[in-house]
Amino acid sequence: MMSKFGALDFAGGTVVHISSGVSALAAALVVGKRLGFGSTAYIPHNLPMTITGAALLWFGWFGFNAGSALAANGLAASAFVVTHIASAMAALSWLLVEWVHRGSLPPWAQPAAP
Repeated sequence: MMSKFGALDFAGGTVVHISSGVSALAAALVVGKRLGFGSTAYIPHNLPMTITGAALLWFGWFGFNAGSALAANGLAASAFVVTHIASAMAALSWLLVEWVHRGSLPPWAQPAAP
Protein backbone atom coordinates (compact mmCIF):
# COMPACT_ATOMS: atom_id res chain seq x y z
CA MET A 1 0.00 0.00 0.00
CA MET A 2 2.69 2.51 0.97
CA SER A 3 4.85 1.44 -1.97
CA LYS A 4 2.40 3.27 -4.23
CA PHE A 5 3.67 6.48 -2.61
CA GLY A 6 7.31 5.49 -3.03
CA ALA A 7 7.86 4.32 0.57
CA LEU A 8 10.32 1.48 1.14
CA ASP A 9 9.82 -0.84 4.11
CA PHE A 10 13.15 -2.38 5.09
CA ALA A 11 12.76 -5.62 7.06
CA GLY A 12 9.09 -5.11 7.91
CA GLY A 13 9.61 -1.93 9.92
CA THR A 14 6.05 -0.71 9.40
CA VAL A 15 4.54 -3.86 10.90
CA VAL A 16 7.01 -3.79 13.79
CA HIS A 17 6.30 -0.14 14.61
CA ILE A 18 2.52 -0.48 14.37
CA SER A 19 2.40 -3.60 16.56
CA SER A 20 4.82 -2.04 19.08
CA GLY A 21 2.76 1.14 19.28
CA VAL A 22 -0.51 -0.71 19.78
CA SER A 23 0.97 -3.00 22.44
CA ALA A 24 2.54 -0.01 24.26
CA LEU A 25 -0.83 1.76 24.27
CA ALA A 26 -2.55 -1.36 25.62
CA ALA A 27 0.10 -1.75 28.33
CA ALA A 28 -0.19 1.92 29.32
CA LEU A 29 -3.96 1.61 29.63
CA VAL A 30 -3.66 -1.54 31.78
CA VAL A 31 -0.89 -0.21 34.05
CA GLY A 32 -2.34 3.30 34.44
CA LYS A 33 -0.71 6.52 35.55
CA ARG A 34 2.58 6.63 37.44
CA LEU A 35 2.50 7.22 41.17
CA GLY A 36 3.12 10.92 41.67
CA PHE A 37 2.15 11.83 38.09
CA GLY A 38 1.57 15.57 37.84
CA SER A 39 3.33 16.38 41.10
CA THR A 40 6.79 14.86 40.48
CA ALA A 41 9.08 15.80 37.60
CA TYR A 42 10.25 12.75 35.66
CA ILE A 43 13.33 13.94 33.79
CA PRO A 44 16.25 11.79 32.63
CA HIS A 45 18.17 11.14 35.83
CA ASN A 46 21.33 9.66 34.34
CA LEU A 47 22.34 11.90 31.47
CA PRO A 48 25.51 10.01 30.36
CA MET A 49 23.56 6.73 30.10
CA THR A 50 20.69 8.44 28.25
CA ILE A 51 23.05 9.96 25.68
CA THR A 52 25.08 6.73 25.36
CA GLY A 53 21.91 4.71 24.72
CA ALA A 54 20.69 7.21 22.14
CA ALA A 55 24.08 7.17 20.39
CA LEU A 56 24.16 3.36 20.25
CA LEU A 57 20.63 3.23 18.91
CA TRP A 58 21.42 5.88 16.31
CA PHE A 59 24.57 4.04 15.22
CA GLY A 60 22.61 0.77 14.96
CA TRP A 61 19.93 2.40 12.84
CA PHE A 62 22.54 3.44 10.30
CA GLY A 63 23.88 -0.10 9.94
CA PHE A 64 20.46 -1.72 9.86
CA ASN A 65 18.70 0.70 7.53
CA ALA A 66 21.52 1.28 5.06
CA GLY A 67 22.58 -2.38 5.28
CA SER A 68 19.06 -3.56 4.41
CA ALA A 69 19.62 -2.38 0.84
CA LEU A 70 22.14 -5.31 0.57
CA ALA A 71 24.43 -3.20 -1.63
CA ALA A 72 26.48 -0.01 -1.55
CA ASN A 73 24.29 1.89 -3.97
CA GLY A 74 21.92 4.85 -4.18
CA LEU A 75 19.22 3.04 -2.21
CA ALA A 76 21.61 2.45 0.70
CA ALA A 77 22.75 6.08 0.56
CA SER A 78 19.13 7.23 0.57
CA ALA A 79 18.35 5.06 3.60
CA PHE A 80 21.44 6.42 5.37
CA VAL A 81 20.49 10.06 4.71
CA VAL A 82 16.83 9.54 5.68
CA THR A 83 17.92 7.83 8.91
CA HIS A 84 20.14 10.79 9.77
CA ILE A 85 17.50 13.42 8.96
CA ALA A 86 14.73 11.54 10.80
CA SER A 87 16.78 11.16 13.99
CA ALA A 88 17.82 14.82 13.84
CA MET A 89 14.18 15.87 13.48
CA ALA A 90 13.23 13.66 16.42
CA ALA A 91 15.81 15.43 18.60
CA LEU A 92 14.59 18.85 17.45
CA SER A 93 10.98 17.84 18.09
CA TRP A 94 11.91 16.80 21.63
CA LEU A 95 13.58 20.17 22.20
CA LEU A 96 10.54 22.03 20.87
CA VAL A 97 8.09 20.07 23.03
CA GLU A 98 10.26 20.60 26.13
CA TRP A 99 10.50 24.32 25.39
CA VAL A 100 6.75 24.73 24.84
CA HIS A 101 5.74 22.47 27.74
CA ARG A 102 8.29 23.52 30.39
CA GLY A 103 9.37 26.94 29.14
CA SER A 104 13.04 25.94 28.95
CA LEU A 105 15.32 23.49 27.21
CA PRO A 106 16.31 20.22 28.89
CA PRO A 107 19.59 20.39 30.85
CA TRP A 108 21.58 18.51 28.20
CA ALA A 109 20.66 21.07 25.51
CA GLN A 110 21.45 24.21 27.48
CA PRO A 111 24.68 25.97 26.60
CA ALA A 112 27.46 25.74 29.15
CA ALA A 113 28.25 28.85 31.13
CA PRO A 114 31.51 30.53 30.08
